[in-house]
Amino acid sequence: MNVSYYFASARGDVRVDEATLERPFIVPPVQPHPFMTLRDYFTSVRDFVLRDGGTSLASLVAELWGERVSPGDIADLVIRYEKYGTLYQICSIDVSAAGQKAMFVVSTAISALAKETLNHEFDLLEKLNSRHTPSYLPRVYWKEAVTIQKEANRETLLMSLSEWFRGYHEWHFARDEQGKEGVIIWDMVGGYRLASDDEVYEIIRQASKILTLYYDVRTHHRIYPWHHGAGDFVLKTEVDAPTVKLITVRDYEPLMLPVDVREPSSRTFLTLFFLELTVKMRLDKKEGMGESIWAGDYVLPAVLAGFLEALQVKELEGADALSADEFMSHLKSLGEDEIRKMFRAYLNECRLHDQSDYTAVAPELDKHMQSLFRLRH
Repeated sequence: MNVSYYFASARGDVRVDEATLERPFIVPPVQPHPFMTLRDYFTSVRDFVLRDGGTSLASLVAELWGERVSPGDIADLVIRYEKYGTLYQICSIDVSAAGQKAMFVVSTAISALAKETLNHEFDLLEKLNSRHTPSYLPRVYWKEAVTIQKEANRETLLMSLSEWFRGYHEWHFARDEQGKEGVIIWDMVGGYRLASDDEVYEIIRQASKILTLYYDVRTHHRIYPWHHGAGDFVLKTEVDAPTVKLITVRDYEPLMLPVDVREPSSRTFLTLFFLELTVKMRLDKKEGMGESIWAGDYVLPAVLAGFLEALQVKELEGADALSADEFMSHLKSLGEDEIRKMFRAYLNECRLHDQSDYTAVAPELDKHMQSLFRLRH
């Protein structure tokens, strides 16, 4: 079996040479690990993927392809360092066997917080993947602790193997030098490019639909937190229309109504979910890591379309939810004070959890409300 290591880049894969493998392994917040090198990291990913002498990997590939595959059939293993994140290091894995190729992703957690989060995400993905067919989330396969021992030094990493959305790309809101706003698709194969208006609409519509589908109308749990700045939604450009997926689930939390809301009904919770969705869909981070940025009103029609489409799906599935028509009637019946009260609840939560988001949202909230009033009529 041939094993090779690469760095992903917008100009194509960069082979990792022997000298580079001896460099220190970088960990959050951008500092060298006390003793680990890049070689230690890459080889630990290799050993994790090829656990049990490659038997687990061969069995997984055989299941995906519907044919017999043994460890000896695996000809090539490419480990590609894709992304350095605040919580995880991300590698994509190419497995070539019997003339076919499969792709996976390995997420590596180092800190105690990252390990706790990865364990939680893995369990949530297992749970939520059975909720909808087709699923809009990656399948998860296995996770385990991997120990790096060098003389008296010892480090324990937590790794998970999951589905890699092949051909999907991260994207972010951006402005050009003239101040014109758009979406940049981070295509690591074909190069970064500006999304078309239709692609932007589909990104937001499908992302809104996905989050609404996973909203539980009985318990009021929803996928949260999530953020465009973290690249949580990815896009695959296809002939007919783009396809959007959600790459992770950090938590699945219940909505909390403002204390002065007098009617804690299912429709009130659903309204709060929708209003929160309209704000979150407009938030991103500059180049995925900088200060929070606020997208234009063009986002809102796509949010509403995706939300209503998901309600129609829920109705067909027999979920005890408002129909799309019933929700729109309810939304139109709400007064400005009631909607402002719900937005203030979100703003207070935003102030506590992300000051940068709060700074971006607060001055725009009144205009955002007026845009919603126009949209509902």
